Amino acid sequence: MDADARAALDLLLTERDITRLVHEYCHGIDKRDEARFLAVWSEDAVWQVGADTVFRGQEGILAAAQQQWDTFRQMHHWSANLVLSVDPGEDRATGESDVDITVEMGDGSWVRGGGAYRDTYVREHGRWAIGRRESVGHFHLYGESADIR
Repeated sequence: MDADARAALDLLLTERDITRLVHEYCHGIDKRDEARFLAVWSEDAVWQVGADTVFRGQEGILAAAQQQWDTFRQMHHWSANLVLSVDPGEDRATGESDVDITVEMGDGSWVRGGGAYRDTYVREHGRWAIGRRESVGHFHLYGESADIR
């Protein structure tokens, strides 16, 4: 395999691995799977969920997720429109995706919202991870209860 083919293959595998991170984040947070959720984050990751709300490191990020799990009866995240910027041969990439979120509050009411994730990904110990995730452009729609048939 020549150098151009190797570079193209590395780029495709990188994009596949990072895309999977974006989806694993949703599965981990929604299914309350600590191991799955933590596996997407780098060791010193930063999760900025609001202008003044930032969680640092895997312990801080897990504590924030556990607080959400205690607050919401259920959560559903859907990420779409992922656009990646990868510099071939680098251990860093960036991406942006849109997110749609639906949560059931403790009183049974529902909140639907969305926004975007702006991410920085890092390759550490041979695997890709989210190094920084910033949530931006939030909106929320509040409802009473849902009867979906």
